[in-house]
Amino acid sequence: MQIWHMEPFPCGDRRLPHHVFPPKKITTTQLGQLAGVQYYKVDLDDTASMKKRLSAVKTEKNVTFTDVFTVSQTMLDFDDKMEQFYEPQTQKEDVISLVVEGTCYYDVEPEDDSWIRVQLEKGDLIVIPKGLSHRFTTTPQVRRVTGAPAS
Repeated sequence: MQIWHMEPFPCGDRRLPHHVFPPKKITTTQLGQLAGVQYYKVDLDDTASMKKRLSAVKTEKNVTFTDVFTVSQTMLDFDDKMEQFYEPQTQKEDVISLVVEGTCYYDVEPEDDSWIRVQLEKGDLIVIPKGLSHRFTTTPQVRRVTGAPAS
């Protein structure tokens, strides 16, 4: 996982990194302090461990809803779906997302118009706290992203 501050007003392809200049990377600890986002690395090859971690996080956050989604360029209305996912949103429950395959970005907005980009890849699990504005997009190289959010 990589985390950085985004340009204030990114132009062009939203799937590009959009670092501030000079780039300003932050740690998972800083991400937690700035936005309340928690991060876990999950061993997807150890199914029992993965299920145990996901269950523990869901129980701790009192999240009961589970969904699995696959984002692929071959899906119908791919561009329309990406537009929807990129619209900032907030949830009434914590959003728990585990990337099972591929690479994607979650952007979080701890302050008005100040976005932090979180690049997730296989085995990365994040918890976005309820009420925090966030959005989702793929990277330019992605052909497919499979996630198991529990939001």
